[in-house]
Amino acid sequence: MPKLMRLIDSPIKRKIILLALFSALIPLLVIGPFTFIYFNKVIENKVSTTINNFLNIVDWNINAFVGNVENVSNGIFLSNEIHAYLTYKKTDPKLYRLETSSLENLNNITVVNNPFINAIYVGNENHGFLKINRGERNIKNNIYQTIKKSNIYPHLINGQWQGEWLNGSDLKLVKDSNHSLLYGRNIRDLGTKEQMGLVLIDLDQSYFENMFKNSNPPGDILVLDGDKILFSSSDHSFSPSQVAKIIQGRGKSGTIKKVMNGTQYFFNYHTNKKTNWDVVSIIPYKNIVREVNQLRLITISLLVLALILSLIIALFITRRITKHLSLLRMVTEKMEKRETVVGIHFNNEDEIGQIGNRIVHLYNWNNDLTKRLFKSQIKEKEAELLALQSHINPHFLYNTLNTIFWMAEKLKAKQIAKIAINLSKIFKLTLNDGNHITFVKNEMEQVKSYLDIQNIRFDHKIIYTFNIEPEIMEEKIIKLLLQPIVENSVYHGLEQQERGTIMIEGYKQHDGLVFKISDTGEGFDMNEVDINTKGYALKNINERLKLFYGKEYGLKIESEIGKGTTVYLKIGLNNDGIIHDNF
Repeated sequence: MPKLMRLIDSPIKRKIILLALFSALIPLLVIGPFTFIYFNKVIENKVSTTINNFLNIVDWNINAFVGNVENVSNGIFLSNEIHAYLTYKKTDPKLYRLETSSLENLNNITVVNNPFINAIYVGNENHGFLKINRGERNIKNNIYQTIKKSNIYPHLINGQWQGEWLNGSDLKLVKDSNHSLLYGRNIRDLGTKEQMGLVLIDLDQSYFENMFKNSNPPGDILVLDGDKILFSSSDHSFSPSQVAKIIQGRGKSGTIKKVMNGTQYFFNYHTNKKTNWDVVSIIPYKNIVREVNQLRLITISLLVLALILSLIIALFITRRITKHLSLLRMVTEKMEKRETVVGIHFNNEDEIGQIGNRIVHLYNWNNDLTKRLFKSQIKEKEAELLALQSHINPHFLYNTLNTIFWMAEKLKAKQIAKIAINLSKIFKLTLNDGNHITFVKNEMEQVKSYLDIQNIRFDHKIIYTFNIEPEIMEEKIIKLLLQPIVENSVYHGLEQQERGTIMIEGYKQHDGLVFKISDTGEGFDMNEVDINTKGYALKNINERLKLFYGKEYGLKIESEIGKGTTVYLKIGLNNDGIIHDNF
């Protein structure tokens, strides 16, 4: 919630940009994922349908293959020559004739129509023969005893009339026949049902290779008999038992998504009804959704491009909208600093621009009126000061005071002479040749002359001390700031006392000068006296300081009954002109 409030309170430019981005992003973020999920499902269904059709074709081929093998075994099972050979127990030329006729019979069966048969063994405990169709025989003598010792014999001997697919055997009738298939069957007398022998057919897996060679199977193909592999189109990083466990108990056909060894695979399987072999297609899921991922990548790229274009357009529109607002802010900043607004123009075709131009016009007009008023106030204050000065003829005063001084010297009246010379200095510094700007040292000399006259008058009961930083003595200030305040201290604070002290401190502080005038007079109650109306001189000084230097400059008074009064003056250092904007 706080983040949302910060967003609401953010600048209008950011709001417009975010509005444009959200307007583009929200529909894409809502529609995009559902679209990709839908595309994934469509692709999965299409791939699953294609693979199932392929597996049905494979199932048909397996049925044809199994049918051929069963036909071969039926031919052997029903052959009179083979029956005669198996039931003949003597070892004489007739046995060899029967064996030869049996081999010719097998040769007619295997050579022409069934090239995938490696070898066929027919025999019993008495005798037997191995017909090699391809390759080289692996067992030289007594094949029947070798079969009897193998792990397939119990399945063979317990079989009734039908044949058995014997996989997972370590028995090899032909050399170099890796992953060969074995099909075995008991040969029985049709009348007595007694076992006469057995037939064992060794089949080459090249049949499966030829089956899949030209069909371009989707993914990798496994043919499993339980957890035993009959055929694999490629090497896998997982075992047949893992695959068998996945499809076990899931029906005769289906589709499964499963993660194996950290990779997700798409399994399609079909179980052959005759053999219960499972034909499994295994495709990495990333291969199925590769096109969807490419589409996703293209879409994301287009989305990023659209967002960039939206951002550029939003920035362009925002700039057009907020241009006048930025100008208005600039105008208000200048107004706050009391600066003249020039060089800023608004487009009058825009409503905000019309308002901006009107504000600038009104402000400049008001500012001009204010300056005129300020000039009139300055002139009024200067006129008051000049009116006082105009009543005094400087030459008359100087000549008169000079006459008094020499008369006092002649009469050896040193006090009168001192009063005359100090009063002359006061008038000279007050008039200041008609200039309203003076130096700090002149102001201090004027105060000293005034206090010296008052000490003669009051019999040296006023003790005064000056503590002025030497570096500010040459600073320029407006005249008649300190003497009226000191005069106020004498008249209101010390005149009724037997003895008193006046202390004046002066120092530079930041961008101005500070003077502290303290007395040990009677003081007054700050809560009962309005400082702004306490004396015309103090009020005049405060107004002049603010008019000359600005609102932050002026006069401050602190007083307490029985302890005295302290006056603080804060004076600016800018004396180049008398018109200021900060009033």
